[in-house]
Amino acid sequence: MIDSLWSYWVLALSSLLAVLNPFATVPPFIAMTASNTVAERLTMATRASLIAVGILSVFAVTGLRVLAFFGISVAAFQIAGGLVLVRVAFELLQGSGSLKVTPEERLEGAQKDDISITPLAVPILCGPATITAAILLSSQATTWFHTAVLVGTIGLTYTAILVLLRLVSAHSHRMGETATKVSSRLMGLILVAVAVQFVLEGIRAAQVF
Repeated sequence: MIDSLWSYWVLALSSLLAVLNPFATVPPFIAMTASNTVAERLTMATRASLIAVGILSVFAVTGLRVLAFFGISVAAFQIAGGLVLVRVAFELLQGSGSLKVTPEERLEGAQKDDISITPLAVPILCGPATITAAILLSSQATTWFHTAVLVGTIGLTYTAILVLLRLVSAHSHRMGETATKVSSRLMGLILVAVAVQFVLEGIRAAQVF
């Protein structure tokens, strides 16, 4: 049981970190809060992280029920979700990033006094790819202990992101693009492996072969 929980925690943590790529959240955050004070940045980063944790935790707990409501099998979602994550992973490997912040969203963020709900919490910190990953991970949870581990991992992941955002809030002038590019490619490679594993498990569950 302990080994199973440990393996599941490693899978959940690596998957969420790969999809979210904490360093990729830094550039849009800095750009959209350029006119804000350090205190305002800290407040928005904290609020956005809490909102993202709440949203993703709901999907982690109710993911299978959502699939059942729409009549979608776990195997089908694993295959479809895995393919979606493969696309995100290739974007990371190519350096384009998993966070697609449109010019309109960036402009809106720069003009807003508070970006914590949108576009920071949604869709930057908690977008479609992240929600897909959470539902896929919930489909791997065989007991409530696994679900508790998943929710805890979500909290841990966003805590790490919050710590990073709080650091760059005070030291944004020291941040360069090199760290973001390197982390994007490393996370992309990890995410490719995770996504392929989800697809393989979906095919196995569907008994295609």
